[in-house]
Amino acid sequence: MEAGAALVEALIDAGLDTAFTVPGESFLPVLEAMRRHRNRIQLVSVRQEGGGAFAAHAYGALSGRPAAIMVSRGPGAANASIGLHAALQDSVPMVLLIGHVRSHMRGREAFQEIDPASMFASMSKAVLQPERAEDVADAAREAVRLSLAGRPGPVVLVVPRDFGEIEVTAPPEKGVIKPQPVIAGLEEIAALAAAVQSAKRPLILAGELARSPEARVALEAFAEASGAPVLAAYRCQDVMANTHAAYAGHLEINPVAYQDQALAEADLIVVAGSRLDGITSREEKLADNEAAMVLIHPDRAVQARFANSPAISKGRTLVADVASTLTVAAGLLTDPPADRLTDLLTWREGLHDAFMRFSEPGGFQVHGAVDLAQVIAEAAAALPDDAVVATDGGSYARWIHRYFRFRTGLTQGGTASGAMGAGVPGGIGAALAKPGAPIVVFCGDGGFMMSGQELSTAAREEIPIKVIVCDNDVHGSILKGQLDKYGEAAAYATRMGSPDFGQIARGYGVPAWRVEMTSQWDTAFRAALAHEGPALVHVICDARDIAPYGNGKDAV
Repeated sequence: MEAGAALVEALIDAGLDTAFTVPGESFLPVLEAMRRHRNRIQLVSVRQEGGGAFAAHAYGALSGRPAAIMVSRGPGAANASIGLHAALQDSVPMVLLIGHVRSHMRGREAFQEIDPASMFASMSKAVLQPERAEDVADAAREAVRLSLAGRPGPVVLVVPRDFGEIEVTAPPEKGVIKPQPVIAGLEEIAALAAAVQSAKRPLILAGELARSPEARVALEAFAEASGAPVLAAYRCQDVMANTHAAYAGHLEINPVAYQDQALAEADLIVVAGSRLDGITSREEKLADNEAAMVLIHPDRAVQARFANSPAISKGRTLVADVASTLTVAAGLLTDPPADRLTDLLTWREGLHDAFMRFSEPGGFQVHGAVDLAQVIAEAAAALPDDAVVATDGGSYARWIHRYFRFRTGLTQGGTASGAMGAGVPGGIGAALAKPGAPIVVFCGDGGFMMSGQELSTAAREEIPIKVIVCDNDVHGSILKGQLDKYGEAAAYATRMGSPDFGQIARGYGVPAWRVEMTSQWDTAFRAALAHEGPALVHVICDARDIAPYGNGKDAV
């Protein structure tokens, strides 16, 4: 068989069942093999490679399994890089397959050539470049394995055009690849349990690697056994049911007073599966906190970043998975003295109550005719618990972050990188990862304009995503920053002039509704939900309603 066909068989055997592509001549044998195996692997042809990578990101984030994004040489790889970067920052498995220049032309600045190793080294776990056609299938399997190993992430596989056409032996069947757990020693976990046991106010900070079903179960058990409140890392709000008594909210870009107070009052912070990104860690000020910190994470590189921080020096690091660590630790905990337990649970209850008040609509005065807080509350009332609610990049997303209460696991979509354009294609990937679940994507006008053409992909493939365009006609957070820093005359390059998004949707064969005031929202949204295919709701927002955190600089 051709090496391109062997590659596809190796991917299928390893457990990869979904791929996205903008087709290219540099990997025609791969496309032909996927056509022949279309009952075993689904291939979605997208309009732009960045959209395909965002779709693969969403699929991997919500399924726990890698999807492939297949692109051609320099232009395709460059376009796809935005989704690769998002996957790295979110610890999401992905395989980027690049159909490259012919092998004898490598390193000669051939047509559309790039140097994949130098281009992608900083935004992937590995760049695999097999030197022989006979090695392509093994490299494909290794790409899947690496994407799932330890801290999940994207892997790049580079296959020269001529390799795909060379006849090779069919690869042997080795079976679906399952990630091997990274397990801490019992002594290390016992030390964690002892630290929690002796702390007066322990607090859990749960991140991207605490979102899997196994990790969520372990997190809830650990929170209940310890009595500790749980804060979610940035865009990880679905680590725990937001109505759970231990849930204390989400660390957003904007500071929230009760959360800052909780972090200041905690004497131990257990970081469960967060890489302590700049937003979650308050630009790493959290690692300089007075509280001791225990960092549970399977990636030694993440651990090394904080090895010398004051908080870690008072605590410890555990190079381990969240699920196995917290499961064992929860079993080692015993009830603290009654007076300390009462104080801890009172503190936790106060934090949860503060979150519930904070996430209740009505506490923020809007300027425009559409109150996004009420929009989100009514959307939540119309959606089942398993609905996926995703956001694109943009300041409007903070309305969803504040007011939408996530009820079950793996129901939040979006990227921690905040990349604009992730919304619509991410909705497609989410729908393929969770067939049957309603998929609602909130986009800003800016984000939709970067990848909204993928709505035509959803229409062609009959993928019933519901897209909500929150249109304030500006690049909101940038404009707000300009006005705050330089005054009213400083609005420059940020007032955009939006098109009629409903007309765009209809051009793709997608029905659309327009909402200009809050009272119109519920009817329009429920009509969109009732439609069997993709649908769009165009919501007109006031440019002054940037984010629900005050009208001063804290709004940005």
